[in-house]
Order: sequence, then structure tokens, then C-alpha cells
Amino acid sequence: GTDDFGRSLSSGLSFNILYDTRSNSINPMDGYYAYFQYRLNPSFLGSDNTWSSVYLDLRKYLRFTEDPSRQNMLGIWGYYWSVLDRKVPYLDLPSVGWDVYNRSGRGFDQNRFRGRHLIYLEAEYRRDITNNGLLGFVLFTNANTVSGVNSQILKDWNQAIGGGLRIKFNKSSGTNIAIDFGKSKGFSGFQVGLDEVF
Repeated sequence: GTDDFGRSLSSGLSFNILYDTRSNSINPMDGYYAYFQYRLNPSFLGSDNTWSSVYLDLRKYLRFTEDPSRQNMLGIWGYYWSVLDRKVPYLDLPSVGWDVYNRSGRGFDQNRFRGRHLIYLEAEYRRDITNNGLLGFVLFTNANTVSGVNSQILKDWNQAIGGGLRIKFNKSSGTNIAIDFGKSKGFSGFQVGLDEVF
């Protein structure tokens, strides 16, 4: 659904369900997160073609200490994103880095992997360095698989690894300055933020 200038238009409605037991969404230390979205882009609302998609995001946080002021935990994140119709604009296809909060794919350049179906998995270990929580570190790994021109879902996997430094910005909210470095085959890069990636 593109015209001569390479443009496309997608507009529509979405149905969303959210379940969140995390005590802090900025810096989760425990709990579950589940989000489901069904998106419909009908032509009668202006889309070039009628198409739809589904997105399922699941997260679990495991604490290794009972002390609520200490960071020592493992976060696990995975999402599945799929388009359900044939005529979908290229830039609307599932892509690493274009999840709901644009957080996936540390260690990959954004848009590097795109296809009709995408599975993304990530695990991150978080730990304090100093007793007062001013400094901390993370170690992470992630992987994705897409159904694309040169890849098959569940057969071809793309992996990245990395680590980062955390500097406490606001103790009451748990906000950290996050500086991460990630590396994958053919790419490496830094990412800076004010809260945790997931």
C-alpha cells in the first residue's frame, strides 16, 4: 500500500489489555507485566489497505534478596508481534526497536530485523555496586527471530550481549541514569536513558 512517493497511510483502532503487578514501573524489582494489543486498520478509516496485527508482551522479575532497598534481581522479557494480512505497509511490519515503548534491541541498530512475524527475548541481571545504591550494574542478553526475506522464524536467531552502569538519579522513585553498551554481529552501540529498559 504505497504510492509513487513511497508513502503509506495506516489509521485505525486498537483493543488493549494490560495486567501489571510491578510495584514500580520505572525500576521494577518484582512482579509480572502482561500486555496484549489487537490493532485493526480498516480502509474505511483512511488506511491504504485493511490490515491487522497482534502484539503480546510478557515480563517477569525475580528478586534474589529480601531487602527492598537493595538491587539484586533478574528481569525476563519476551514479546510476539505479528501482522495478520498480506498487504501491510513495509514500515508497519514488526521490527526490532519498534515495540510499544521503543526499548527492544540493545546491541542492534533499529530496524535491522523486520518481518511479518517477530519473536523477541531478553534477560537482564541487575545488581548494586555500592551499599547505598548510588552505583549499580546490569548484564543483559537478547535474541530475536523474524520471518523475512532472508530469515525464517524460529530457525534464524540474532543475538546480542551487553552491560551497563547505573547511577541513582532519584532514590525515592528508583530512577537511574542508565548507560548501556550492547554488541551483536556487525554492530555495537551505547544507549543512555533515565529508567530501566524494561
